[in-house]
Amino acid sequence: MRAEAEAPFRSLRLVLSGFSVVSASLGFLISIPQLIGALGGARSALPLEQVYQNLAIDAGAAALFAFFFNQDWQARNKQIARLTREERLGALPIRLASGKSLSLATLRGNARVVIAAGTRAQVGAALREAEPLRAELTKRGVLVVPLPIYETDAGESGSEQLPPLTPEDLRWRAEPLRLPEWTAWFEEQVSYSAKAKPENGLFVGLRLDGRVRSSGSGVPPWRRYALELAPLEGDGKWTGFFDGFDGRV
Repeated sequence: MRAEAEAPFRSLRLVLSGFSVVSASLGFLISIPQLIGALGGARSALPLEQVYQNLAIDAGAAALFAFFFNQDWQARNKQIARLTREERLGALPIRLASGKSLSLATLRGNARVVIAAGTRAQVGAALREAEPLRAELTKRGVLVVPLPIYETDAGESGSEQLPPLTPEDLRWRAEPLRLPEWTAWFEEQVSYSAKAKPENGLFVGLRLDGRVRSSGSGVPPWRRYALELAPLEGDGKWTGFFDGFDGRV
């Protein structure tokens, strides 16, 4: 469903281009006996120039539509792989400040989750950097999931503890559950990107529908989120489809 929503005409293009490849290939094969007849001087044979022209047209059409089919097929495979990773991320569990445990996917349509992963010191620094923008980010539905999944680096204080959840954090912060599953997901993500540097900390920001909006190394771009994301409440709030799929970004 999500794949079709993102690329609604891809399946149709695959069918049409695939059919065109088959049609042009058949035309090319049919022209081969005609070429043999023309070269042999058969009485009912088509003119040799016309046979050459037919062969060239069929070969060119088959190659062109095969190229289009291959491009769409590769894009489809990449899209399915990405959506599969996003669905696995959506299945990971968190605990809200209210004590309720749920999966990330449950928050779709209600929150823009931002995951800050790294050592405890890196995650703590990311939270502190977001604090001055907390009100603006909360208005935009940003829910932070601090994820201390890496060992403390040499020179970092290993005693830093993340602040416990309070009732005021209900719409601001959540705790990850089953950390090994989160770690496995991030390790897989890092394997797909040569630019990702876990030693600098990692972040992933999700859209309202659960798709990945942005990801990278370092601290999440809190100020950019506060400036670019449409509020979910109050003046200028996102009002639906005509504001874009996830607000005016």
